[in-house]
Amino acid sequence: MTFQRFLLITQLLHANSFDTNHHFRALCARPHCLPPTKRYATPTNNDRRDSSYESSASSIKGIVSSLTSISNFFSLSSQPQQPQQMTNLAEQRTAHCQNPPPTTLGELLEIITEDYIQNNYLWTGKLDTSCFMQNCKFTDPTISFEGVDKYVENVGNLVPIVEFLLGSEQMSKSDLLDIYLNEEKGFIETRWNMVGELNALPWRPRIDVIGRTKFWYEANHDDKDGRGVVQIYFYDEKWEIPAGLALLQLVTPAGTIANSTVIN
Repeated sequence: MTFQRFLLITQLLHANSFDTNHHFRALCARPHCLPPTKRYATPTNNDRRDSSYESSASSIKGIVSSLTSISNFFSLSSQPQQPQQMTNLAEQRTAHCQNPPPTTLGELLEIITEDYIQNNYLWTGKLDTSCFMQNCKFTDPTISFEGVDKYVENVGNLVPIVEFLLGSEQMSKSDLLDIYLNEEKGFIETRWNMVGELNALPWRPRIDVIGRTKFWYEANHDDKDGRGVVQIYFYDEKWEIPAGLALLQLVTPAGTIANSTVIN
């Protein structure tokens, strides 16, 4: 989710046109050459100035929502035939669904961990969608929508832009700082650091944001094989800085804006 918002805004800042019909290519196979990220202590409630969908300014949410719709529209209009559109969506869905649905919380924890460490998903968008219910709600500080297919569609349209802006170096990482299970309330929470250098832009901005994501899950018994499965019904992402400041990293020198409001 996060990388989509940054790159949608960046489209307004760059004059080049991008080909959104490239095939999805996982960046996780490429070495990540960024230096190690400084670890931060987990903030207390008094330290936090989180940005959530509810707290973000309506103007920011409106801009991002409009740009998402425009991006999807032009991607669809560039497809010559409806059957081909359906084929492309099916291929993208298959690329994201790597495993059978998890049957235990241990399996769910392992897959989520791999999405950060192996798939670099904050930049590639490559979440294993077998872990998500089809009508899962996805929310970050700038946009909210429902459905795995909508997530896959958004990712398929934006990944070529991400790859272009990262440049030949492809310097990006999704650093997993912490992950824990709250079985009583029914969620897994991660704390992460998204870092990347947009070297294709002349001013070479550096994106560096710390955030937290809650994966709200529930067990059900509708697996095709009759097994019980554990799947996510709500993806809730927050950032540790206001959404407006996070987006300003696109137009300011690297290091100008802190990646978190945590006081060290």
